[in-house]
Amino acid sequence: MEKNHIEIINERSDIEKSAIKEAIMNYYHEGHVKSDPNLYDNILHDEWKFFLFDENNQLEIVDKNEYLSWYSPENFNNNLNWKTKFYYIDVTNNIGSVKLKLECEEVGYIDYFNLMKINGKWWIVHKLSHKIH
Repeated sequence: MEKNHIEIINERSDIEKSAIKEAIMNYYHEGHVKSDPNLYDNILHDEWKFFLFDENNQLEIVDKNEYLSWYSPENFNNNLNWKTKFYYIDVTNNIGSVKLKLECEEVGYIDYFNLMKINGKWWIVHKLSHKIH
């Protein structure tokens, strides 16, 4: 019996969701764990932007270069236990959206990502974040 069109789309979507999760864990999560900007460079698109509210509830927009400057392997803290929990991954063809929680003993965030698959690779092109602790 042939698979119907919906089953094929769902299978492709599941494959892409797995690829997104793997990329986020390998580069974004590990970038936090190791405080390594080179890892982020593998998942944050060059035109990536980060939108957040600062401590005065004012909109702040951070570009990739500024964000990468916040991290350095010398700041690696082996005592921190970083965890990433995915709430959802949604994919439509070559675009996707993710909601996750990233936290350790010192900080925690809810992040929303918009992603695009460009030349066969998933890139985060946009990030919204809310600090939870």
